[in-house]
Amino acid sequence: MELIIKSKGENYIFLIDEEDYDRVSQYTWFINHQPHTKYCRTVININGKKKRIYLHRLIMGLEHGNKLVVNHKDGNGLNNAKSNLEICDQMYNTQSINTKNKFGNIFINKNGKKKYVARVYINKKNIKNVFILTEKQSLG
Repeated sequence: MELIIKSKGENYIFLIDEEDYDRVSQYTWFINHQPHTKYCRTVININGKKKRIYLHRLIMGLEHGNKLVVNHKDGNGLNNAKSNLEICDQMYNTQSINTKNKFGNIFINKNGKKKYVARVYINKKNIKNVFILTEKQSLG
């Protein structure tokens, strides 16, 4: 089911399952612009305090304060159909953002005083520690 939110003069279409319409329609929804996608969010009262909640968390039944996250399988934060959502931990979700292509991820971490380690992940598995750099060396 397609619904529309108007934000900053633009219409945004977001998707939900028809079975979630009654619960979702109780709230006023806003668009939250993130660097890699957009999300629907609203404000609810919990014990007399206003708390921000995202549509995907409401649909998947994650209560405020739960450390688990919801991954949008297709990377589109406006697609909140249950078939597109999965509950996971933060590490899986972060890797999933960057693994929508066939190449995987490269993470560079500081390892010790002046050394850096680059790790290659493909399908969320650490394939290889590629190289170690000092602060004065460069990748180019």
